[in-house]
Amino acid sequence: MNFNMLILISFVFVVIPALIKRFKLENIIDARIQKVLDINFIFDAAFGKVPKYQYNFYISLGLGIVFTYLSLNSDTIISSLFYLFSLIFFAYLAYLNSDDLLDTFSNKIITLLAFYVFYNVLTSSISYFLIDTDWTIIFKNRRYILLGPYFINSQTGDEVWRFWPPLFALLFLVCSGYGTLRENKYKFLIPYAIFSIIFIFALTYDADYYSTKFNEDISNRGYDATPSLIILTGALIFGLISYLVTHHYCLKLEDFQVNYWQNILVYLSFAGFLGTLLILDPPGESGVRPSAWGGFVLNLIFAFGSLFIGFGIGVALAFGRRSSLPIFSFPSIGIIELVRAGPLVAWLFFAQFMFPDLMTPIWDADFASRIILVFSFFFGCYLAEILRGGLQSVPHGQYEAATALGLSPTQIKLQIELPQAIRITLPAIVSQMIAMLKDTSLVYFFGITDAFKVAQDIPNQRDFIGQDFDALIFIGMMFWVLSFYLSQISRRIEKGLGLIKEDGGELT
Repeated sequence: MNFNMLILISFVFVVIPALIKRFKLENIIDARIQKVLDINFIFDAAFGKVPKYQYNFYISLGLGIVFTYLSLNSDTIISSLFYLFSLIFFAYLAYLNSDDLLDTFSNKIITLLAFYVFYNVLTSSISYFLIDTDWTIIFKNRRYILLGPYFINSQTGDEVWRFWPPLFALLFLVCSGYGTLRENKYKFLIPYAIFSIIFIFALTYDADYYSTKFNEDISNRGYDATPSLIILTGALIFGLISYLVTHHYCLKLEDFQVNYWQNILVYLSFAGFLGTLLILDPPGESGVRPSAWGGFVLNLIFAFGSLFIGFGIGVALAFGRRSSLPIFSFPSIGIIELVRAGPLVAWLFFAQFMFPDLMTPIWDADFASRIILVFSFFFGCYLAEILRGGLQSVPHGQYEAATALGLSPTQIKLQIELPQAIRITLPAIVSQMIAMLKDTSLVYFFGITDAFKVAQDIPNQRDFIGQDFDALIFIGMMFWVLSFYLSQISRRIEKGLGLIKEDGGELT
């Protein structure tokens, strides 16, 4: 977007109307000219009455982005037309929000400047991600990025079957969890269909590229996708059936019954994580040793293991720190302050090099167990401080009322105080969870082949030398997508708990 055009728009539709109002020139200037200079009048004349906000907002935003892409990827004449269409749809977005964005002179200026910045960022992003960059480095190494080097080796690649049962379990838990929400089915089915198409495309996409290593055109896939496609399709259908069945039966249940099944799914999630570890490396049988795990899956194993174990540690430390008994409060305070006093990378260094010497006579832990243990304690100590703030906000009268009803101290803590503390501190808890997910990339410093280490390694391949930035950007986008998904789940939970008020912008 040309900056001179922005200045012209600002002068015609913002500055001139403001000067007319400031110097009281309404009586001198014809009313028709005043209307022409009123940007709100132009929007009303062009778009009419504001329709239902939510759907028109997302449709207009999507079409604006699509036409922006087409304007950048077309010839000169057609691109100008697409450019005009994109500006029209973005202007329609401003019209939908005109009560907030265009109500005052200062808001008009801020809106135009913000749109200028947004549009330039949007065009630069579209140019980089969809037009200028060759993503062959990602498609060629898609299995390497996801699973690490061990599972794509010609001699050990048949061990990849160990990831299929956890995938079925994950889809069952996620889809069943959405089914218990009892929302409109299309709120789940449409995004699920989109993500299914993306996963299938990522698995099966095949195109030739010129390899400098072999001096000929070769496939960027390099494997037979048919067996994996059949299993993936079966897993996606299994997840869909899980959602439909759960949604159908939960519509007939009372709220307390739905809460019961949601608790069951939480317990099954923990059991599923333990089952994943046992499938990958079963005790007493030939499995895949933890040192051979890698890729983005390794980051997920570290993250989910740390969250499951760390949550229990955090709850115990939070109650221990608030205990009136020194035998509980002093150790809890000591652990929390000791762990929080050091950076995470220092504790990872301790787990990788010093922990084996200290614990070998007692426990011969593999590197994955040591890493998960450190992440769990680190997450648990920060979670304990978050929960402590929530526990302090619970009125003491509720403790007295629960005692009068005959509840034991343990029941009061777990059934009265803890749920309210989690409800109050949920945004901070989710923020800490997202931070822990991203912190798993720190294992790269110890030579562990996680997603970040893979992003450093694949640009060393002869065909992709010099594409370091592209690989790192893609890995960063994978972490961003998962973090954004977690934040959206948090908002759904907050809405269900009544933490988001249904008025104003939220109501629209």
